[in-house]
Amino acid sequence: MQIRRDVWRAGQMSQVDPRRKAAECDRAIELVADPERRIVLESLRSLWIALCNERPLLDQEDRVGPLSTIAQIHMELMAVCRSAMH
Repeated sequence: MQIRRDVWRAGQMSQVDPRRKAAECDRAIELVADPERRIVLESLRSLWIALCNERPLLDQEDRVGPLSTIAQIHMELMAVCRSAMH
C-alpha cells in the first residue's frame, strides 16, 4: 500500500490528526468482534493518544518516517476492519 505523498511531505505532518486517528480506532474497536484485532486497535489508539501529547514533535522532519509508518499501519488495519465488518 502506498502512502499519499501530498500528506507526507516534510512540513505537512500537521495534516495528521492523532485525535482523529484515535477516534477511528475507538469506532473500529466497538464494531470488531475479534478480540485479537481489538487488542491491536487498542494499542494503536494508545499510540495515537500518546502522540497527541507530543504534538509539537509531529512537525519535525525526523519524525516523518516513523509517523508515515504508523499512519500506514493505521490505514491497513482500518481497511481490514472495514472488510471484516461487511
